[in-house]
Amino acid sequence: MHLQSIPLLFAQIATPDDIVREAARLQRNYEFLSYGLTVAWAILVIYVLFMVSRGRKLKREIASLKAMLEDRR
Repeated sequence: MHLQSIPLLFAQIATPDDIVREAARLQRNYEFLSYGLTVAWAILVIYVLFMVSRGRKLKREIASLKAMLEDRR
């Protein structure tokens, strides 16, 4: 915050309606923020589960290929 804008803040008079309106706006913003964070965490969990599943599949495939190599010898 700039020092020049501090007197402007004190010059403004906030009515009770302004305070209620600002509180409602902040509440709405926090609601959207919580939705966004929930979606981000859900995407992260799905991604991690997908990668774990893929890693298990690759381990099974490697074991299968090793078994095939042992059978050839």
